[in-house]
Amino acid sequence: MPPEESANQFKSQGDSAFKQGKYAKAIDFYSQAICIDSTNAVLFTNQAMAFLKLEKYTDAAENCSKALRLSPDNVKALWRRGVAYYNLGQLDDAQRDFTAALNLNPKNALLASELNKVKQAIDAANFDSNARLPLDIFQYDLSSLSIAESSQNFERAWREHAHVPARLYRCLKLVPSTRLPRLFGASLESTHIADITAALEHGYQTFNDYELVHKVLSALPAANRFSLALLFLDAKVKERIQRLLEQVASSADAKSLIATYQ
Repeated sequence: MPPEESANQFKSQGDSAFKQGKYAKAIDFYSQAICIDSTNAVLFTNQAMAFLKLEKYTDAAENCSKALRLSPDNVKALWRRGVAYYNLGQLDDAQRDFTAALNLNPKNALLASELNKVKQAIDAANFDSNARLPLDIFQYDLSSLSIAESSQNFERAWREHAHVPARLYRCLKLVPSTRLPRLFGASLESTHIADITAALEHGYQTFNDYELVHKVLSALPAANRFSLALLFLDAKVKERIQRLLEQVASSADAKSLIATYQ
């Protein structure tokens, strides 16, 4: 079988798996196709979409970058990389990609909506950390969380903002860190820690907020399910946590925390 035909066969299997919601399997099929034909940008953009479905935003962004090296005007690659950057909290990069995609496809209303959304997020991120946040962006007043006593209110905000690091950072700023273990109760999962890590990275990189990094990462081990959540935490997330702690170590005693998250 010619290599091109074999690559197309794996692509078809990947497309079929994706349609069935089997995103991990789709990624495997696309990887096999890419091993045979690494010059086909569609393989990278399709695999990027599967990564997005699994919320593996860094992998999705990398795939789109590979597609763009092969096809610089690839609207799908720009669009999907913009989505990945948005969810990673890299808002300026997301705005750049959405703008470039919209310039190539100016009549695309969904792209225009994505660009508007990221612009709003950038405006929100530029607010002083103690300022009240605009309700049209967050849909309800997050400042109420600062005195929230119920896990239900906290969970509501979490569902709304967890996958946007800039927004989750604002939530974490408004909730006393010592209250986090009680708010999570017995519901802390590894995905929560991963989302928190992304939010803390945003806060540190954007506002040099080393204090919040130390406070939140110091508070989490007191949560009921922390040890279990840590057990299932992705190794890459652990590495990101340790890098964060090493970066703030000069400003706070992070040695014991580094050992805790190993």
